[in-house]
Amino acid sequence: MRSCILSFSLLFLFLLSYHPFSSSAASSKLDEVCNNLGGWYVSPELCHSVFSADPQSPTADLDGIAIISANIAAENATSVIADLNKVLKASTDPDHQKPLQTCLQVYTDVIPKLNSVTESIKSKKFAEAENVFNAALGVPAKCDDATANYPPVRALVDKDDVYFSSVVLVAKAVSGYLASN
Repeated sequence: MRSCILSFSLLFLFLLSYHPFSSSAASSKLDEVCNNLGGWYVSPELCHSVFSADPQSPTADLDGIAIISANIAAENATSVIADLNKVLKASTDPDHQKPLQTCLQVYTDVIPKLNSVTESIKSKKFAEAENVFNAALGVPAKCDDATANYPPVRALVDKDDVYFSSVVLVAKAVSGYLASN
């Protein structure tokens, strides 16, 4: 009897490992996307980290994931603007005002573009979406250029610029992934 139970248990475990409901078969579309963005220099960890900002991500379909990525990028740009406004209000040095205002303007200008990219995704116009993401990837560089001669200001905006670049890079990679599938 004992060997029968042991044999049945082993058979059950063996069958369970090949059953369609095993963990590898039940992975989400988000896992599929995040595990296939290496060609765009996006690690699965970075991808999942960016998407952790939206609780809908794990259950979204492929188009939904792309739309969520664009929304996260737009929300991040809005967050950067809030941070820049705080720094701008707290700054008493007139030399810091102009570079901060330049950064504020380039982030403000990119938000409507990021908000409009969802229509490109819904229409399967992934090349248009990638163009928007490419332009958005240039925003931190413009802010870097504006603050290059002001190390204290550069230090204040650097963290926001780096994170924004990461978020947009993931959004671009997702769009590229959908375009290639």
